[in-house]
Amino acid sequence: MNTGKLLNKDGFLKRLITLCLRSGLTDFPKDVRDQHVLLKSAMIGLDDSQTFTEKEINEFLKNWIDQVCQIKGIDQVTLRRHLIDAGYLTRTKDGSTYQVSTSGPHRQYFDESIEKLDIPGEIDKARQEIERRKREFLQKKK
Repeated sequence: MNTGKLLNKDGFLKRLITLCLRSGLTDFPKDVRDQHVLLKSAMIGLDDSQTFTEKEINEFLKNWIDQVCQIKGIDQVTLRRHLIDAGYLTRTKDGSTYQVSTSGPHRQYFDESIEKLDIPGEIDKARQEIERRKREFLQKKK
């Protein structure tokens, strides 16, 4: 994904909406850029100055799955593993606490404006827009 250019808010949202609502994604994406878009979106809203228990992280990620992007075969535990492997989350050796990674290769991919996004809200707006377009299309066919 490192093209030397940061992905801005609009590009990020467009790709996230495509992945979660339009692509029919059934498994964790193979494309590295798409992986980073999903993982980054799952982390937005977690305070990087706090530590979290495994239960707290799992609840946060379950909410993201329920509200944002339901992919068959990806639950909060699998998502947490991807986040750790990609450097978005760190954890203590005993796995008792987790923290948002303040460094790592993922920091070079995204414009800062993405941090302020309301991901569930943006996905909900996109769902409503898709539904509106479907209704309009069906009305025209009558």
